[in-house]
Amino acid sequence: MHDFPRLLLNASMAMGTPLAVAQLLEVAPQLVYRWMAELEQPSAAHLGASRARLERALNNAPRFAMPHPRRRATDLRTIPRSTIR
Repeated sequence: MHDFPRLLLNASMAMGTPLAVAQLLEVAPQLVYRWMAELEQPSAAHLGASRARLERALNNAPRFAMPHPRRRATDLRTIPRSTIR
């Protein structure tokens, strides 16, 4: 249950808005915000179905290319040689 708010947040980021998550789960947007803030918890029966829908949405979400881990912010060719030691 403790990972459900994180799942909601990730789905919200992947789908663009918490409203899209609310529409996916077929609940009021206020409930999504309250669940994210852990002010309320969905019922046990609703939790399983919601979790499955969210995970399916996250798996189908488009993946964005991450920058290469060795990519430099500045190219060494643009730095004057006198500053390179």
